[in-house]
Amino acid sequence: MLFEIEQRFRSLEQLVNLAGEKGLEERLASYLSKFGCVLVCGNLERCVEIVVTARVSSRSPPQVGSFLKSYFKRGTGYDCDQISQLLYRFDTSWGKDFESFIVSNYSIRESISSCYAVRNSIAHGGGQSLGPRVLKQYYNASFELVTHLEYILR
Repeated sequence: MLFEIEQRFRSLEQLVNLAGEKGLEERLASYLSKFGCVLVCGNLERCVEIVVTARVSSRSPPQVGSFLKSYFKRGTGYDCDQISQLLYRFDTSWGKDFESFIVSNYSIRESISSCYAVRNSIAHGGGQSLGPRVLKQYYNASFELVTHLEYILR
């Protein structure tokens, strides 16, 4: 795993573990879990950018790297379908491999989709919430997804 990605997950894991600490006031655990959900989504988006950019830029003219920087600057949310579409744009075998992974790992797909739904609810003032156990599930799913994404793009 790329060092930058390891660091990002390590930092996020600290928050996830903090939200799940025993004896933590329930309301504080809920706030930390909501914040963690937003960070899981943001981390996933940044990791997709890092993995794709590292793989494509290293083997392409500098103009491709510039294009990728401007492309990812938009800040698109990357659920599994959007990641798949992105990969197909670069290489159909990457897209097919990723789709196969997602089809055979339904729980990852559902966790990522649910995480984005909760994040969107939080961001737009909705009342949707989650607890530390569910946050840990979202974190684990995003970690597995990024790990496999790196494997596919090797």
